[in-house]
Amino acid sequence: MLRLFVSITFIFLFLNLSAQSVNDYRTNGTNGNWTTVSIWEVYNGTTWVAATNYPGQIAGANDVSIEGNSEVTINSTIPNSFNSLTIGPGTLFVSADSSLDTPLITLTTGGEAEWTSNNTDLSLPANASIIIDGGNLVEDNPCNATKTVTIGGTVYASCNGGGGGVDYDFDDINTGGGTLSVAPTSNGPICLGQTLTLFANPGGSGSTGGTFSWSATGPGGYSFSSTAENPTESSIITAGTYTYTVTITDGDGNGTTNTNSIDVEVNSAPNAPISGGNQTGCTGGTIPTLTATVNAGETVDWYDASVGGTLLLSGNTSYTPTIAASYFAEARNTTTGCVSTTRTEVILTLRSCKVITNRRITFRVNQ
Repeated sequence: MLRLFVSITFIFLFLNLSAQSVNDYRTNGTNGNWTTVSIWEVYNGTTWVAATNYPGQIAGANDVSIEGNSEVTINSTIPNSFNSLTIGPGTLFVSADSSLDTPLITLTTGGEAEWTSNNTDLSLPANASIIIDGGNLVEDNPCNATKTVTIGGTVYASCNGGGGGVDYDFDDINTGGGTLSVAPTSNGPICLGQTLTLFANPGGSGSTGGTFSWSATGPGGYSFSSTAENPTESSIITAGTYTYTVTITDGDGNGTTNTNSIDVEVNSAPNAPISGGNQTGCTGGTIPTLTATVNAGETVDWYDASVGGTLLLSGNTSYTPTIAASYFAEARNTTTGCVSTTRTEVILTLRSCKVITNRRITFRVNQ
């Protein structure tokens, strides 16, 4: 039982560590100002160590988290960008006009963001999102129109929704699951000839009834447009990296938008295998092996039909059948999984053969 417990604990710790990335920052359980270096730890690729700078002080910070019930106060502009901020369990106090250059703030269970002073704004870059995932923006202490969130230079919300020209209040954000957002994903990477499916994944206040606009860039002047939430694309003819961008406009009629992009890799299909030649054997004798040649990094899957059919053998450039028939070799890239658009036919023929026998040896000869 002890051995089982130790094994489970080790696996848990391994999974927990493997979720970290170099230059992630987290609070160490103490309280202080964002710019107080001593409240932060940084992940060095192996373990958490005391930070020598605060997140965003220099370029290269990755994901940042306020956890362990730490209380962090921000009252200034943090000069450099980082990937994301997760709060919870813990609190971010906004005590004066402040700016964070991050595209995503997530408030998880036990996580709060609280404006402690009037005439105080938290500014985020264009198309940034606040996600409510169990936490909240504090609506008291007291709640008024001078406590604001600005996204992309425009006041997005005030605590009580007042102030003129403000579309949302903190309650809208809390109950709506966050600010308006899209987080595009796809079924990529794909292979040439496959259909790409894109997903907008809208969220936040105003996302219900929202409208969508997709565009794209890619090799050879490629372009794409759609107003569907989850469009498909089947006309890609060139391998390469494609960038798809989606904009959501809120369904509340406020004209609020959020834009995000995703890169999709389209991989080329390998050439069809080169046949090692049709084979002929004798009925009742040893059946010859069929072969096919492919390029480096590729292998062969054998089928009983030129399209569809039954997979007979996977991952082998040789196949020994049991009956005379046409067999079809399909090339597959072992890294991308892409397969050739056509299969190569290899034919096995079996014939009756003359039998020549002496006292010790039997010969079968094609007729």
